[in-house]
Amino acid sequence: MSSGISRLKKHIAQIKGSASSCPNASKEDIAKCKAAVEEESKNKKEKLQEANDIREEVTIIKEEDGDEEVEIVGTRKRPHTLGPMDKYVLDINPRKKMMGQQTISATLLKAISEKVDSFLARWVYEAGIPFHAIDNNSFAQFCEAVGHFGVGY
Repeated sequence: MSSGISRLKKHIAQIKGSASSCPNASKEDIAKCKAAVEEESKNKKEKLQEANDIREEVTIIKEEDGDEEVEIVGTRKRPHTLGPMDKYVLDINPRKKMMGQQTISATLLKAISEKVDSFLARWVYEAGIPFHAIDNNSFAQFCEAVGHFGVGY
């Protein structure tokens, strides 16, 4: 079998979609695999929700609205402008999973993202920072705040 463990679990659990149903699976195997797939799905949703909650806590701009102060929380929508070709392709949403053919701007964004990753990795290596330090929630909030601020921070 050339596919991964998740697909194998779905095959044995007889979950329709990405794999065909296994005709030889016992009821016990089906129950075990269904529980494993559901647990994996639940953990993935919880992790995504936790990441979204962390990002929503970031606040860097305060705007005045009349007499009271309004705090802007969460992501601010800014267009990704990569160059003159962008007006010929659809907008990119990096949180959305790509379906179908990749666009030119998505390819450019991926290449730029890889360059940023290499600069981050070089900084982590040279500074001797433990690798698990970037898994910290405060680092994720820092990155979100830098994203809100934009170029020139």
